[in-house]
Amino acid sequence: MFLIVIVMSHTLEVVKKLEHHTFKLLQNYESIKEELNISKSNLVDLKQQQQALEQKIATLTTENEQLKTANAILGSKTYKKETKLKINRLIREVDKCIDQLSE
Repeated sequence: MFLIVIVMSHTLEVVKKLEHHTFKLLQNYESIKEELNISKSNLVDLKQQQQALEQKIATLTTENEQLKTANAILGSKTYKKETKLKINRLIREVDKCIDQLSE
């Protein structure tokens, strides 16, 4: 009889330890789950920022090209060659269009 009480007492201790560990695991799970949600939200924000910055880069690149062309037209020697090449390319494209229309 005494042995049964000892075994039951030991079993109760094991069950209590299991309950305690299970509770800790659930707490850790909830904490990690919350961190994951925060990380996902941060990721969405960062992707939006990246898209905005990429769009800004594209706009600034276009603006830079336009300014280079304007400088060349105004007489800047630095971009004169590039502008001439661009104009020649545009003339060739217009010539191709005229040829296609005349066929």
